[in-house]
Amino acid sequence: MDLRGFASLLPKIVERKRKAREERMSLIQMAGGIALLLWGTYMVKTGMLRTFGVKLREFLAHRLQNRVAGGLAGMVLAALLQSATAGRLIIAGLQSERLVTTPMAFSAILGADLGSAVMSRLLTLDLSFLSPLLISGGTILFFRGRADTRTGQFGRIVIGFGFVMLALQQIVASTMPLRTSPDLMVLFEHMTQMPAMALLLGMVLGFACFSSLAAVIITLGLVSGGMIPVSTGLWMVLGAEVENTLLGVMASMMVSRKRCLGALANALWRTAMIGLAAAALVWVPEIPAFFAGLEDSPIYFHVAFNACVCLLGLPAAGILGRCTERLMPGDDASEEEEEDFTRTAGLFSKESLMGSAVSIQRAETEILRLVKAVYTLWQTLGAMLGTNPPKGDIMMLLDQKAHLAVQCTTISRYLGLVMRGGLTQEEAWRWQYLKNLNASLGQQLEVVDQIVRLTDDKKCSRHRAFTSEGLVELEDLHGQVLASIGTLGKLISSTDPVERQALGRTLQETRGHLIQLSYERTEHHMLRVSRGETGAVETSALHLELQTLFIRFAGLVCTSVNIEAQA
Repeated sequence: MDLRGFASLLPKIVERKRKAREERMSLIQMAGGIALLLWGTYMVKTGMLRTFGVKLREFLAHRLQNRVAGGLAGMVLAALLQSATAGRLIIAGLQSERLVTTPMAFSAILGADLGSAVMSRLLTLDLSFLSPLLISGGTILFFRGRADTRTGQFGRIVIGFGFVMLALQQIVASTMPLRTSPDLMVLFEHMTQMPAMALLLGMVLGFACFSSLAAVIITLGLVSGGMIPVSTGLWMVLGAEVENTLLGVMASMMVSRKRCLGALANALWRTAMIGLAAAALVWVPEIPAFFAGLEDSPIYFHVAFNACVCLLGLPAAGILGRCTERLMPGDDASEEEEEDFTRTAGLFSKESLMGSAVSIQRAETEILRLVKAVYTLWQTLGAMLGTNPPKGDIMMLLDQKAHLAVQCTTISRYLGLVMRGGLTQEEAWRWQYLKNLNASLGQQLEVVDQIVRLTDDKKCSRHRAFTSEGLVELEDLHGQVLASIGTLGKLISSTDPVERQALGRTLQETRGHLIQLSYERTEHHMLRVSRGETGAVETSALHLELQTLFIRFAGLVCTSVNIEAQA
C-alpha cells in the first residue's frame, strides 16, 4: 500500500477507534447508571425501613384482611420502599410468623409488583429538573439532622429518589452511542427474527443488573433509539419479568422455605401469565401494533402486564393459595424442624437487617421464643428429681440444651450485625438490654447443663432417690423457679409500663424470697441428715448442690429486671 492509500484509510481507522471508544464509554456509563440506580433504591428502602419499618409491618399486618385491601397495601408498600423484592421479603416474614394466610400474602405480593411497575412509570417521566433539587435538599436534611434521627433518615430517602431519577436518565443516555455499533446491530437483527433470544437477553440483563427496572429502562433506550423494533422490546420486557419472578421466589425462600407459600403462589401465577403473554404476542399482532403507537412502549407494557397479573390474580387468590398449600404439605414435626432451621437463617436475611427498629423488634421476638423454650426445658428437667430416666432421655435433654445454646449464639451474632446499622439513643438502650438479656439466657443454659450432668452422675446412674421430704422441697423450689421464668416471659412481651414495673417487682421479690427459702431448706435437710435417714445421707451433697444451682438459676432470671434498668 502506497502513502496515498494509507492516507485515505487513516480517517476511517481514526473514526473506527473513536466509535469503539464511545461504545466503551457508553457501557461504562451504563454500568455506572445501573450502580447508581441500585444505590438510590437501597437508600430509599433502608431509609424507609429504619424510619417506619415497624409501622410498615403493622400497617401491612392490619390491612391484610381481604384480597383487595391486601393488594392495595402491597402497592403502597412497594411504592414507599421502591422495591417489590423488599415488599415480598416483608410479606414473607409476616407469613413465616403465621400472621397472614397464603391467599392474603399472595394478594399483597401481586399489589407490590403492580406498585413497583407504576412507580417505574412515574420515575421515567421527564422530571430531570427534580433530580438536583432532591439531591441537594436531601443532603441538607441529612447533614442538618444526625444520621440516627428521623430528619437525617428522611434526607437519606430524598437523596435516594434523586439518585434514582439521575440514574434512569444516565441509563437511557448511555444507550445512544450504541445505535451505530455494527456488532450490536447484527445481534439486534437476530433478536428481531428470534423472539426467544430477545426474551433470554431481557432475563440476562435483569440478573446482570440485579434489577428488572434497569433491564426495562435499557430496553426503553434501545427502542427509543430505533435499534430494535417495539415488538422485540416487548419480548425483552417479558424476559425481565421472568427474572423478576425467579428473583422474588428465591429471595422469599431465604426467609422460610415452607411458610412463604404466598411467594410460591405468585411465582406459579406469574409463570402462567408470562406464558399467556408470550402466546398473545405471537398470535395477536394487534398487541405489538398497539404499543408501537405509544411513546414509551416498554414501560407501558411493563405496567400493563403487571396490572393484568394483579387484576386477574386477585379473584383467584383463594384457589391459588389452597392449591399451593396442597403442593407443599407438611406435618407438624417437619414444620417445626424447618422453622428452627429457617428462623436461624432468617435472622440474617435482608428483611431482618434493613431497618434498626425492625431488627430490634425481630431480636426481641427471638429472645422471647428462647425464653419460652427455656421454660419448657426447665419444666422437663423436673422429671429428673422424682425419677431416674434412661440415658437416652438424658442425652435428649442435653441435646435440647445444646440446640438452645446455638440459638442464643445466633441471636448474639445477629445483635452484633444490628449494631453496625446505626441506632438512635432509644434503640441503643433497647439493644443493650437485649444483648445483656441474651447473655443471661446463655448463662442460664450453662446452669441447666450443670444440673442435668450432676443429677445424672450422682443420682440417676447410681439409681438413688431423694427422701420424700427432700423431694417435695426440691420440686417446690423447682416450681417457683419455673414461675419466675414465666414472669420473665410476660415482662418481655408486655408493652404496658405499669405492668412491666409490677412484673419487675414480682421478680425482685421472688429472688429475695428464694434466697431466704434456701436457708430454711438447708436447715431442714441437715436435720434429716443428722437423724441418719438413708436417702438424705446418700443424696446430701447432691441435694445441697442442686439447691444452690436452682437459686443461681433463679438469680439469673430475676436479675433480668436489673439489666433492663441499667440499659
